[in-house]
Amino acid sequence: MNVSAQTPGSWRRILGTLALAVLLEQLPWSGWALVVRPDFVLVGVLFWTLHQPARIGFGTAFCLGLLVDFQDGAVFGQHAIAYVIGVYLVLYLRLRLLQFDPHRQAAQMFPILLGVQTVVLLVGWLAVNPPAGLSILIPVLGSTVLWYLVALFVRLWHGKGAQDRA
Repeated sequence: MNVSAQTPGSWRRILGTLALAVLLEQLPWSGWALVVRPDFVLVGVLFWTLHQPARIGFGTAFCLGLLVDFQDGAVFGQHAIAYVIGVYLVLYLRLRLLQFDPHRQAAQMFPILLGVQTVVLLVGWLAVNPPAGLSILIPVLGSTVLWYLVALFVRLWHGKGAQDRA
């Protein structure tokens, strides 16, 4: 097997996880699962932006945001704009975020995820959709929990303990 395919930030791993996120986004969610469904694509983009900023950035976030808009039937560009803002915030706070263990990192990501979801809500509201209420912000909690699980899994997968500092 090629050595580059085994590195933590290989293109194969990055594209595989982002493709998995897109597929999870397409599942037919319903009921309470739809209400708390995390934004899998956003978490994937922000995770790889944090850990591989030279490979994943604004262009990837914008294109995947357009794909999510197409999947959800949302205003075209609604998620794209929000994802780019999220990537900007993660890049701005990157050195700070990398110092934390997974649960503190998830706590630091919560305001970023909340801001991105708020931008999605505002852009949709300004374009056509009337506000759906604050229930649209509930997926932020699901995304925060997903961030914690992904960060913890990757740390354990690479042989670091859950409490080790990066």
